[in-house]
Amino acid sequence: MSKKKADRKKRGPKGGIKHQPGRGHDAKSGPIKKERYRKKAKKLWQQKQEEARRQWAVWDRLSDDAKKIRIDLKPEMPRPKDED
Repeated sequence: MSKKKADRKKRGPKGGIKHQPGRGHDAKSGPIKKERYRKKAKKLWQQKQEEARRQWAVWDRLSDDAKKIRIDLKPEMPRPKDED
């Protein structure tokens, strides 16, 4: 007894079994991923720098007596370098 043709997988001209195209390979290009990562890292770095500048500006505005009382306002990050 032979199986029905519908149950069998389709075969190519040389007898190989057909497969779903595009499987088993990276769908996205490496250089594009790296560029996207660099942009995201740069944006995050800039946000951290702006936050550090803001914290240091608040700390510098306080008087010496206020700095002793408001220790919670002391910046946790190092003072960012000035960029021209």
